[in-house]
Amino acid sequence: MSGEPTQHLNQLQDGFQDYLLIPNPGHPFRSQVVGNEQASAEFRLQIYADAYRLRLQEALETDFEALHVLLGDEQFHELCLRYIDAHPSSHYSLRYFGRSMSDFLRAVFPYAAQGVLADLADFEWSLIDAFDAPDDPVVTVEDMGNYSPELWPHLRFEFHASVQRLELTWNAPKIWAALKDRQTPPAPEKLESPQRWLVWRQDYQSYYRPLSDSEASALSCARAGKTFAELCETLSRQTAEEETAAVAAGFLHRWISDGLVREVSSDTL
Repeated sequence: MSGEPTQHLNQLQDGFQDYLLIPNPGHPFRSQVVGNEQASAEFRLQIYADAYRLRLQEALETDFEALHVLLGDEQFHELCLRYIDAHPSSHYSLRYFGRSMSDFLRAVFPYAAQGVLADLADFEWSLIDAFDAPDDPVVTVEDMGNYSPELWPHLRFEFHASVQRLELTWNAPKIWAALKDRQTPPAPEKLESPQRWLVWRQDYQSYYRPLSDSEASALSCARAGKTFAELCETLSRQTAEEETAAVAAGFLHRWISDGLVREVSSDTL
């Protein structure tokens, strides 16, 4: 008998949560709420439902500040309501609530017709992911002096958890930067070809920069666990043979200086 009250309480909590996620007048949880002359059951439930949705909207406003400014209050409010209906919160933390925003913007009218919106959401979310990534120790340039020249071809690199790579087809980073500085943003512009971007965190601050085709290829190779020799082989298809090793070393030096590499290993050690 002692388990029955607990079971009933769990059922009430589950029913209330289900109502908050998908409120509707005919929801079975309505029968669990009593109204009076001052406030009907529907009114009481609506207070909680509105407060919950308002909290979700506040989370989206925090995560997508530039998107909010670009759309304006009215359009962003409408976007939030539609997103909340399409993607009910499925995690106990609001940190992850906006993770499907860019997919939503690419799929739903009228936002899908404005490709810059999805790119801007992608970019803002990557900055959040980078900033919130777990802390890891990183390799320094001085650490690389511990590896003899004959070991270098066999070296493999593991990257910091904050490292994000994305591909954008609009000038979203320029728009974001202008809005962040409270300046008039440039007009949305679709690029002739997609631009790859690197996003990461260093010293408690998120950074970003564009990647050249050769660096993007080298980074993909390194993040896939390939050796430095294999990285050089990949680059040899894009650079002059006599320059390949220097280009690869230059990329590695910058990655390490920027705090992107957390571990170096070798099969021969």
